[in-house]
Amino acid sequence: MHKARMTLMAATFFFASVSTNAFADAGHAGTAKAHCNAMVEAGESGLDHGGQGHTDTAVKHLKQMVKDAQECLNHGQEAVKTAAGGSPTQMHGGEAMKHVKEAVTQANAAVEHGQAGHNDVMMKHGKDALMHAKEGNKHAQEMK
Repeated sequence: MHKARMTLMAATFFFASVSTNAFADAGHAGTAKAHCNAMVEAGESGLDHGGQGHTDTAVKHLKQMVKDAQECLNHGQEAVKTAAGGSPTQMHGGEAMKHVKEAVTQANAAVEHGQAGHNDVMMKHGKDALMHAKEGNKHAQEMK
């Protein structure tokens, strides 16, 4: 009787831990997706304002783009780390995070140039940032 109870408890613990990891992965992947969407929206707003010559407002949106991208990275990397090998999160997550990192680099460059009053250079980096953000977001949306 005691041995059967121990086996049942061990099995219950195992299945609970597996379920918890699956839910944790889905939570990080879902949060990463939401931040990736927000990253793209902020980038689009930044470029819209920059195209109208509103450099200060563009910089504000590009800074938000960086914040959302960093949150996307944090949660995306955690989702990839906890995902099962060969899963959609594993397969698409790495590619997504590569593009999001480059989006951060380009958006930071855009912010620096915008703060220096170089609207044209800000727009070039902003366009590159948005291109990488969209590609990263496309892959992030495939994470499960």
